[in-house]
Amino acid sequence: MEDFNLLEEVIDSLEQDSNVLRIKRLILFTCNDTWSNDVNEVKALQMYQLVQCLMLRFPDINLLKQKLNSHVKQLSKQSDYLLAADNIIDAIGFLYTLRDEGKLPDKFLSVKEVVENSSEPVNDNSEFDKQSTTLHERNLKYLTNLFDLRADISRDISPLHAKILLFSSLHYRFSSQERDWSALYAYDLDDLIQLVFQTYETFDALEQQLTQVSQTLDQPESAKRASTVILQTLRPFY
Repeated sequence: MEDFNLLEEVIDSLEQDSNVLRIKRLILFTCNDTWSNDVNEVKALQMYQLVQCLMLRFPDINLLKQKLNSHVKQLSKQSDYLLAADNIIDAIGFLYTLRDEGKLPDKFLSVKEVVENSSEPVNDNSEFDKQSTTLHERNLKYLTNLFDLRADISRDISPLHAKILLFSSLHYRFSSQERDWSALYAYDLDDLIQLVFQTYETFDALEQQLTQVSQTLDQPESAKRASTVILQTLRPFY
C-alpha cells in the first residue's frame, strides 16, 4: 500500500534541515556532476525532484553511499559535506525501505511518466526515441570526446543553464514547475549532448533551434550565453 504521507515527511525533514543548501548542492553534484555557487539557484531546486533523481540514478542504497562519499572527497569543505551526506542517507535510507515494501507512490520512481505527461514539445520534429534513434555517420567521432565536450561547456557557463537550454531544445520549454525539474534530472549533460547529435544532423538546424529556444526561456541572457558556448563547442563535430 502506497504511503504519500511518509514520503512527504522525509522530503520535509530535508527541506527543514539547517544544512539544506549543502544537501541540495551535494545531491545535484552527485546526480549530475553539476556544481552551483548561486544561492538563489540552489534554493530554487525542488527537494522532491532531487531525492527522486538520487533514487532513480542509484537504485541501490550502498551504491548511493559510495557515490556520495566519492563526491564529498572532491570538495574543499569535506567535514561539512560529510554531515550533509549523513543526513541524506539517514532520510533517504528510509525511502529505500518503503520502496522495497511497495509503499512508495509509483509515479515517484517513474520519470518516464513525468516526461510523457509534461508540456507539449517545442515542435513535432523535436520528438525522438532515446533508444531507437540512429546516429548519423559524420558525428560518430563525438562519442569518444564527451568528457572533453562537457568540460569545455562547463568551463564557460553553468552546466545547469546548459542542461536547461539543451533539454528545452530537445523536448519542450523548461519552466520551474516540479514536473520539469523531474524530467530535467533524468538526464546528465552527457546524455543531452548525445541526444543533440542524434536529433540535429546539421549545424544550421542546431543553431537555429538553440537560438530560437534561448529567447523563450525565463533567463534569456543566460540562455543566449549558453547557446553561444554550446554552438562554439559542438561546431567542430559537424
